[in-house]
Amino acid sequence: MSEQAKVLGMLRGSGVLDGIAWAHRSAYRQVRQDYNPAGGHKQSWIGYNAYIYLLDRLDRVFQCGDFAAQPGEESVGRDVLADGIAGRDFQSIPLLPAGTVVRYDLNGSPGWVVDGWRWLLASYKFGQVEKIRWPEKSDTKQTVARQPHSEDDGGLFPVTAIPGLPPLEGLPDHERDLRKTLVLAHAMDPVTVDFELFFGRIRWNSDHGDAWVWRENLLDLPPGPPKSGARPQPVDPILPPSGDAADADVRVRRSARGGGGPRAIGDA
Repeated sequence: MSEQAKVLGMLRGSGVLDGIAWAHRSAYRQVRQDYNPAGGHKQSWIGYNAYIYLLDRLDRVFQCGDFAAQPGEESVGRDVLADGIAGRDFQSIPLLPAGTVVRYDLNGSPGWVVDGWRWLLASYKFGQVEKIRWPEKSDTKQTVARQPHSEDDGGLFPVTAIPGLPPLEGLPDHERDLRKTLVLAHAMDPVTVDFELFFGRIRWNSDHGDAWVWRENLLDLPPGPPKSGARPQPVDPILPPSGDAADADVRVRRSARGGGGPRAIGDA
């Protein structure tokens, strides 16, 4: 089985692929809503805000980062997950057990990991997914792009046949994790406001060739089968206090993280 089929099958089976699709849908709905080209918004505005919203939605749906459950709790409160997003988005959010996906940043670049596979975010110019120039991106993306890949996924030789390359099982943890790091790439056309969303292994394309070893257009994939209990119930409206009413079960959202963000807008 190819790496592409293995990884996508794992993401689909665990419900993570549906979580990624929801995060993208919710984030770009917000981008579309806020986008105002007549008011001066440019491509850079799309890249920055799409990155911010997508980071928020991925943390939200996977209960990571600012949305992580407090110690001793199995999950974060529904009021926390619903805070600040459209009701339609909250109504459709897939609910996965907390801990299914864990934040796993790389050199300050936000990342998420499931079953040993990590992904990072990257934005690019709409329609140019094959032409992303990784040698011109951040040091982190360059490092990821330089990782060897197998014959089944487009390489010239099997990884095991590359002279001097130790097997994955024999690598230190940080090198093994790096070898299993992929990229979630997103873009929006500033004129048509169409979207693109690709997931896969990036390639060191100093030869100006294809930027990907393999990639999957996630917008072309059909939705996964519905999972029992995977949809949240509506959040109760906030009612005015009364003298004998019990205190509302409200969980306080954690403060935003401090520094340590990406070094380039939309190119963490």
